[in-house]
Amino acid sequence: MSNKIKNQFFLYLLFLTPFLFTIGIAVLELSVLFLILFFLYKNRNLDLYKDKKVLFLFFFSIYVAVNAFFQIHDNLKISSFFFFRYTLLSLSIYFTLNYLNENLNKDNKKILLIIGFIFLGIFFDSYLQFFTGENLFGYQIIQKRISSLFGSELILGTFLFKLLPLCLFLLLFVCTNKELEKYSKILTFFLCLYFTVIYIAGGRTAFFLMLMFIFFIIFFINNLRKIFSISILFLTIFIFFTSIFDMGKSDPFNRVFIKTFNQITNNIYLDKQDNISFKKEINKTNKGENLKNFRIFSYDHNGHYVLAYNLFKENPIFGIGPKGFRYFCRSVEYNPKIGVCSTHPHNFLMQILTETGFVGLIFYFYGLFFVIMNIYKVFSKNTLTNEKNNFLIISIGLILIFFPFIPNGNFFNNWISIINFYYIGIYLYSYKKVFL
Repeated sequence: MSNKIKNQFFLYLLFLTPFLFTIGIAVLELSVLFLILFFLYKNRNLDLYKDKKVLFLFFFSIYVAVNAFFQIHDNLKISSFFFFRYTLLSLSIYFTLNYLNENLNKDNKKILLIIGFIFLGIFFDSYLQFFTGENLFGYQIIQKRISSLFGSELILGTFLFKLLPLCLFLLLFVCTNKELEKYSKILTFFLCLYFTVIYIAGGRTAFFLMLMFIFFIIFFINNLRKIFSISILFLTIFIFFTSIFDMGKSDPFNRVFIKTFNQITNNIYLDKQDNISFKKEINKTNKGENLKNFRIFSYDHNGHYVLAYNLFKENPIFGIGPKGFRYFCRSVEYNPKIGVCSTHPHNFLMQILTETGFVGLIFYFYGLFFVIMNIYKVFSKNTLTNEKNNFLIISIGLILIFFPFIPNGNFFNNWISIINFYYIGIYLYSYKKVFL
């Protein structure tokens, strides 16, 4: 295999890896393995392992493995022993980006076209399901939510949000500012579709994170400000018309806005007679009682956090072990005396605090603090605009992916860990471009 073909193969593998989850987790894991093996075979720079950022990631991996070894006593501990593979994935992404740097230039836009067509396929399939009730593969709407090709897994919105920073990173990587201007209408159309599909997917966390991401992009990235502003305006119009005229086979407006408000307030403003309209008047004499009814996100979320906090108190320094929340729920057959059981607490902050204790929390907050401080520092650096913008995009993406004050998935889940550490690898690369 010639070097050119080999480089092209790893170029496509590098940027298409996150999309392989649509085929299956086994295919995604195989792709990750290829990237890691490529890094281990090609890398001869041992100084890379001395980098403080890399050592930080390895120390956290070691802590997770040792913690699981002593505290988890069933098969849940096995994956924690190999948590270091995600650090190797980050290094693989970092190394491969450096290795293929000459191939990632303005003349190589085929990867953009491939990713664009993949997204357009997902958008078409999602809209088809939204307007007809069934997608191309015969999957029907589940729990009034659009899932597209993910079927029974209601993660379409989360999937699209998590890949949004990657799309922008790649776009700025291979396009000049003039080319961005030239293709601005196409990009605006693409983002309009992107944002509306996240909305109709009905994932509330993904939707509100997307709004935060849009806000930060408009605030920080000058050459994307107009494109994002037009796209968010289109999203607003789309939400207005689909809700007013009751378009589609699902009701994302009710789920994203009304249901969220009702769950947070524990339905205290809901008219019990019709379960739709809001009470016109609130009894002011019961204000104190009403405040007691407020929940953190929902009854179930609130219950998860109550249980997580009680488990945290058993071992506040080291926690109850990685995946310890699920381990405990198994032991009580998912019927605890306090709180609500699940496979995880549905919040990164609570999960890290409960399962890895204050020690794990130090890793978590130090990582967030490091990223936030470097956003501040990058504005004083005299670097190329696109390199600076790419660093900001990935930094904002990382902060929102690890955002501590919203519902999240399982921090130690395979797919979530792969995506998280994939972005850390891109961050390491962008950091080098800006600061070194």
